[in-house]
Amino acid sequence: MLGGAVVGGGAGPSAIYYNPAGIAEIRESKLSFHASLFSYRFYNVQNALGDDNHLKWSTLQIEPRFLSYMIQPKKHPDWSFELAFLNNENYRIDMTHAVDERIDILKSVPGDERYFATFQFLNTFRDDWIGAGWSWMINSRLFVGTSMFVMIRQTQYSYSLMIEAYPVDSVVGVNSNDYYTASYEKTEYLKYNDYRLIWKFGLMYKQDRFSVGLNLTTPSLGGIYSDGKRVSRRRSQSNITNPETGEFLPDYFVGDYKDKKDVDVDHKSPISLAAGLTWFSKDKKQIFYSTLEYFGDIETYRLVEANEGLNIATQTIPNTIPLNEWLTFISGANPVLNAAFGYSWTINEQLLLMAGVRTDFNYIKDYDYSPYSEDKAIKGIAVDNYHISGGLSWNVWGQDLITGLQYTLGKETGQRQIVNLSDPVEYNVDEQAPLQGTRQNNMSSLINSLSIYVGATFNFGNP
Repeated sequence: MLGGAVVGGGAGPSAIYYNPAGIAEIRESKLSFHASLFSYRFYNVQNALGDDNHLKWSTLQIEPRFLSYMIQPKKHPDWSFELAFLNNENYRIDMTHAVDERIDILKSVPGDERYFATFQFLNTFRDDWIGAGWSWMINSRLFVGTSMFVMIRQTQYSYSLMIEAYPVDSVVGVNSNDYYTASYEKTEYLKYNDYRLIWKFGLMYKQDRFSVGLNLTTPSLGGIYSDGKRVSRRRSQSNITNPETGEFLPDYFVGDYKDKKDVDVDHKSPISLAAGLTWFSKDKKQIFYSTLEYFGDIETYRLVEANEGLNIATQTIPNTIPLNEWLTFISGANPVLNAAFGYSWTINEQLLLMAGVRTDFNYIKDYDYSPYSEDKAIKGIAVDNYHISGGLSWNVWGQDLITGLQYTLGKETGQRQIVNLSDPVEYNVDEQAPLQGTRQNNMSSLINSLSIYVGATFNFGNP
């Protein structure tokens, strides 16, 4: 509820994630459980598939978010330990759209044709962390700590664009049984679970009116284990006329599929450094929190790769479609600086008010995938998010009960359309795209999300 602005102190059970040095702030053992009781997210992407072809989608999720056990050994009062499971991210977007209209798009066929296009996009990503942390109170003012996590990243992605254009009467030529259609298909599929290790190292210094902290998060160490791996990509076209010559372009098909041991996965995460300041009022009833965190960049790399088969394409495949690394998916990251601010007010001994705000800038937005083509990246909607949170903590019989809300707003304008199905031509020379128009930079994305959180912390050790 404090927006994550607790690197400088006051993280409580979440110290194992924000700054493991803060684990030593506890003076008794604790068991904490927090859940997202209700999370509703709404997407509205204007002009995503061309002018007036919008994408809209909403989802409802209910899930546990955080479980930890903090241990304060009686024989070593200066040491503290913590075991934790947390859901760092849970993302899902599933959008489908169709265009069905009567237009004259095929130059080799007189009259109007039925132009029918279907678009399907699914992208799910879940990032769970399981780990342990340790902290040492060197003296009453200086704390150090470290934590190690196993990251479990689950990804499932599919993209499908299928377009057909055929005469309205479905019959051409002398033989009434002849059937003619121009078509284009592009599909991608990716699924895997990737297991990686990551470490955090924290430092905290406390004075009577303030405390400061630093937290270093290492890049993740991969190559440990991955499973559930599947990757495929296919593309085809038929009966498409070249607008410059009036002659038919070659029909072609290219496609391949690999799974299990034939697929290599390397899902990287960047190094990050966070600094925080926590400031106390004179009576200690009001506390102000602030944190800055810098995430380093990641150069373009192969997220998923597999060796292609020998016969993945027809001999008519155009030279503009490279077959090498056909099953490769790429990724990368821009450097990002995020900020968070929090506030808490102890109303009385039993009631605590909390509020926070934080930025969540997208590391893929405007990313340059050179030397690879952007077409090899997982397609998505890159939006900067802003989170506002607030809640209450009740102390009941020595235990802490928490309820709160988080509202998220994300908005971007001037983005490039995913495809253009509003102004299609038989063959788009500029983008080498059959049955599509030239994409414009007039797509806008709006995300609204509301989450209700509940939690409880059970304290052991004191009367």
